[in-house]
Amino acid sequence: MFIDEWFEADFYKQLPLDYRTRFSFGQFYWTHAYYPHENLQLWRPKLDPNEPTKTIASEFHIVPAGQDAFRRSIPLATPKLETNEEFIVVRAKVRPVLLIQPEMQLAGLQNRGFRGKIQRHRCSVAQIFGLADTHTGEAAFDPAFVDRIRKMEFPQFLFLPKSPGLLEVDSFLRLDELQSVFTPHLDPRQYSLGAELLPVLKGQLQFLFTGTLAPEYAELRELLLGN
Repeated sequence: MFIDEWFEADFYKQLPLDYRTRFSFGQFYWTHAYYPHENLQLWRPKLDPNEPTKTIASEFHIVPAGQDAFRRSIPLATPKLETNEEFIVVRAKVRPVLLIQPEMQLAGLQNRGFRGKIQRHRCSVAQIFGLADTHTGEAAFDPAFVDRIRKMEFPQFLFLPKSPGLLEVDSFLRLDELQSVFTPHLDPRQYSLGAELLPVLKGQLQFLFTGTLAPEYAELRELLLGN
């Protein structure tokens, strides 16, 4: 038996019409997500020789990160860039994500007179990746590997079956691909994980990050792996 067979029609839950104002654990969204870079590259300014201050740039080029990375000698005024900052080269793609940690509101706090910003309007999401090409249906992964995900063998992965209006192909949640997102950039969908699956995912996160087992996760995982 696989996890999608265990939960069957209760794998997902359709949310009420006010779903756009809800931000809860296990809710589905779309947003632009970045690819963590393996080779650090920088956008360095092409300085205009006719600009005397050397702090204004309108053109940039890509360079490998060198010894002076994040230790530039002169800040930029336009666009603003401090000497210990860089414009790094990253790629991003709009993809489905699952909300892990909603934004935590901070009420009644004052920080006048200090330059630090307390309320940044951030939340944590986990990226969702398709197990097949959405246009051709061609498998992107070995079916044997997919079956191991469906049996909950890997604590960093959760199988997500395709569902009309939500996921075009079978997919998997990657808890090793968590990202911080500016909350207004989330485009909500009218779905969340099913009510009985939510505590399983919470237990999976607990096991992944602390090594301790919650019964909802441990018992189901043991059952599926034993089949």
